[in-house]
Amino acid sequence: MKKEEISPLTLMDKNKASVFQDIKGWHVAIRTDQYNEFINWYTENLDFRLIREWSAGNLQLAFMAPPGEDNFIIEVLGEQKTVDQNRLGTGPGYDHLCFNVQDLDRTMKALTKRNIGIDRCFDVPAIGKRVAFITDPFGNRIEFSEEMKNS
Repeated sequence: MKKEEISPLTLMDKNKASVFQDIKGWHVAIRTDQYNEFINWYTENLDFRLIREWSAGNLQLAFMAPPGEDNFIIEVLGEQKTVDQNRLGTGPGYDHLCFNVQDLDRTMKALTKRNIGIDRCFDVPAIGKRVAFITDPFGNRIEFSEEMKNS
């Protein structure tokens, strides 16, 4: 049997000319109708840290981070189970991925220039962020966020 050759991942040079060069991965959001059980499983089995909890409308939200990593977060979207969740595509599982940017207005302008519509934009004072959402051509929601500035 031939042994498979190990091939380390090699990244291409960064595109420093891109208007989007400031994009940094931040979090992945996961929906669940078992909010407490979800948090308990990640904290008890993977030693994740519960960073913050808050509510928004009918959602109970939390940020969780791996035990030794501060640059990646799981956003837990806890919601009540409804009959229409799966039909609407909002059942448990992946919800969106999020990128931090330095200037959300500049990012939205660049997206708009590329004929990418902005689904919504709003402030989230509970986490000190201003956010905007788009949807890619494949139905995936993508969030861009920047730190809120004091006025």
